[in-house]
Amino acid sequence: MTRRCTLLTTLILFTLTTTAWAEHRVTLEVITEKGLSITALQEWTRLLNGKGADSVKLRSGREGERAEIQEVNLGRTQSYRVTAVLGRDQTLHMPDGKRFTKRNLGQLPQWFQRIKVGGEEELMRQPESDGMTRAERNEVRSKLAKPLDFNTKDQPLAETLGAVRELTGLNFSASPAMIARVKTLRGKDELNGYGAGTAMAILLRAHGLAVVPKREVGGTVDLHVLPIGISDDAWPINQPLTRSPADTCPVLFQFIEVEINRTPLEKALGAIGPRLKTPLFFDHYKIAQDDIDTDVDVRFPKDKTFYKKILDHILYQALLSVDLKVDESGKPFLWVTSAKRG
Repeated sequence: MTRRCTLLTTLILFTLTTTAWAEHRVTLEVITEKGLSITALQEWTRLLNGKGADSVKLRSGREGERAEIQEVNLGRTQSYRVTAVLGRDQTLHMPDGKRFTKRNLGQLPQWFQRIKVGGEEELMRQPESDGMTRAERNEVRSKLAKPLDFNTKDQPLAETLGAVRELTGLNFSASPAMIARVKTLRGKDELNGYGAGTAMAILLRAHGLAVVPKREVGGTVDLHVLPIGISDDAWPINQPLTRSPADTCPVLFQFIEVEINRTPLEKALGAIGPRLKTPLFFDHYKIAQDDIDTDVDVRFPKDKTFYKKILDHILYQALLSVDLKVDESGKPFLWVTSAKRG
C-alpha cells in the first residue's frame, strides 16, 4: 500500500497511555454532623490522608452547609475545593452523590483523580456501560467510519494500524507483549475502502485479537488492543443493517441458472464472487477454532435460484455459514464463519 506512516509512526503506534492533562490541586474539607465522637473524627482524619486530596480538613458543620465543589483560580494555577459531609452513620457524602464508607475508601483516589484532570465536568459525567456517553460514542463512531484509502492484505499489521491512527486521530494502547506480537503479524484480508472500525475488527480478529475503544480520564479515547474475549466492549466487525437485505445488497437475490458438480469450494466461490460485486471475508479465527477444513468439494443441483441460496448451500457443505453485514457507513460485505454451534 502507499505508506502514510513512517518508521517513526510505526514505532510510536501504540502509546501506553498516561493522561496528558495537567493535574490541578484539590483540597478536601469535611463538615461533620453532630453526634460524631472525637475518636471517630481522629480516625477519619487518618483514613482520608493520602487518599488523593492534596490537603484534608475536618470541622463541625454549620446550618445550611452542603456538599459542593468550588473552582478556585490562583493566577496560572487552578484548584478545586471539595466540601463533603460526614454523617453520624460515618458515611462520607460527596458532591456528586457518591458515598464512601470505610469499606470502599480504596476508590477515593480514583474519585479525586477525575477532578484533578477534568474538573467538575469530568466528575458529573454519566457514562453508559462502556464508559462513554452517547455523544462520545457517536464521535468515536464517526471517526471509525472513515474509509481506508490503502491496501491491507499481506501488509504488516503494525503499519496498517499506524495508518488507521493517522486517519482517525485515535491512539492505540497495548501492553509491551501485545505490541511485540502485533509487529509480527500481517493482514489476511483486503479492507481498502471499508470503514476503519470494521477494517480493524476484521484484521485483528483473524489473529485472535480485538480493539476496544476506551475513554480515559480527562477526555481522550484510546483504542486498546486485547485478546478476543477479554472485554465485552470490543468494536464489532459490523453495524446494524438500516435497510432490508434485498435493498442493502440486491445482487444476492438475483436469479440465475446454476449447476455445480463436484467442484472445490474455493473454485466455486472464485466463480461466484466477481458476480456478487460484494467481497466475502472469512472469519479466520472461528474457522480455525472449530478446526474446519475448507478444502472440500461442493455440489449444487441444476436449478434456477438466487445467489444467497447458492452460497448457503455450498458453504454449509464445508460446515460454514454466510451473513450479509455492513460497515459503519452501510457498505455491504459477506461474512463467512463456522456453522458449528457453541
